[in-house]
Amino acid sequence: MTRGEQEDLLERVAAGDRAALIRLYDGVGGTLMAVAVRVTGTRPDAEEVVQDTFMRAWREAGSFDRARGSALAWLVTLTRNRAIDVVRARRRRALYEDGAADATPSEAAPGPEGAHADAERAAAVQVALGTLRPEQRAVLELAYFSGLSHSEIAARLAQPLGTVKTRILQGVRHLREHLGSHAPTRRGG
Repeated sequence: MTRGEQEDLLERVAAGDRAALIRLYDGVGGTLMAVAVRVTGTRPDAEEVVQDTFMRAWREAGSFDRARGSALAWLVTLTRNRAIDVVRARRRRALYEDGAADATPSEAAPGPEGAHADAERAAAVQVALGTLRPEQRAVLELAYFSGLSHSEIAARLAQPLGTVKTRILQGVRHLREHLGSHAPTRRGG
C-alpha cells in the first residue's frame, strides 16, 4: 500500500468510512503490530495497543495533517505512544504489587500467515537497524523501544540534548529511506 493510499484511507476514515478503516488496518496493521510487540514485549499487550490505536485513529483521524508527515508515521506514533503507556502502567502495577507481576505472561500464538508477516517485518527492521551508525541506533532504541524521552536519553548517555535530537532525526530519516526501498511486500491481499 502506497503512502498516498494510506493517506487517502485515513482521510476517508475521518469522514466516517468504516470500510476505509478496515482497509487501512489490512494495509498497516502488521507494521503497527511489529512496533507494538517490540515496545511491549508481549503479543497480547501489542494486540491491545494496535486495537487502541485504530480506535483512536477512528476518533481522531480528522487531526491528521499530510503536511506534517505520512499517515503511517502518524499511526506508528500513536502506536508507540500507547505501547509506552502500557509498559509504564505495567511497571507501576508491578511496583504496586511489590514485584509480584509475572514478567512473562503467556502469549496467544499468531496464525501462520500473521507469524510469517510479523517475522518478515521484524527481519526488515533488524536489517535496517543494522545499517545505522551505532550512536544513532543507541538513541533510537532508547527512544522507541525503552520509551525514554529525549532528555532522559541525553542524561543516560551523558550527551547534549541537541545531539540526541539530531541523531534521532537522522536515524529515523535513514530508516524511513531504507525501509521504504526494502519493505517486505504483502502477500495475499
